[in-house]
Amino acid sequence: MPMIDVTYVRGSLDDQAIGTLADELVTALLRAERAPDTPFMRDNTLVNLHALEPGAQLVGGREAGQPRFRVDLTVFAGALSKERKEQLADEVHAAVCAAANIDPVGPRAYHVWTLIHEVPEGNWAGAGKVIYYQQVQGLVSDDSPMKGATD
Repeated sequence: MPMIDVTYVRGSLDDQAIGTLADELVTALLRAERAPDTPFMRDNTLVNLHALEPGAQLVGGREAGQPRFRVDLTVFAGALSKERKEQLADEVHAAVCAAANIDPVGPRAYHVWTLIHEVPEGNWAGAGKVIYYQQVQGLVSDDSPMKGATD
């Protein structure tokens, strides 16, 4: 059920890098949530790509500058401990830097931003029903319907 939004400047990543990056982001997020990396969980983890046209991202509000990257991760509140958030931030940063050929500790390290959004319990719905974190925690097989969500 997690969602990932990647905002980047068109042309700053090639198609192969985007594909690899999307896969690595899903892997990192599922690992951080301690969710099984199954076809069911991957089918329910969205990666939305937001390619900005060159010039649509202004540094300091004045000029295009070098491209920046923003990864927004949306998860259930309580799904990630402080340590798992730190692990996730590190893995997301490394994946984006690799895809964009950025030195992860160099001067452009702050050209990659990660935002973790936690959705409070009772505020996430799918298939017309509210989904609760405890329902998602029980998913273990590739084709398991969410417990209680389809009753």
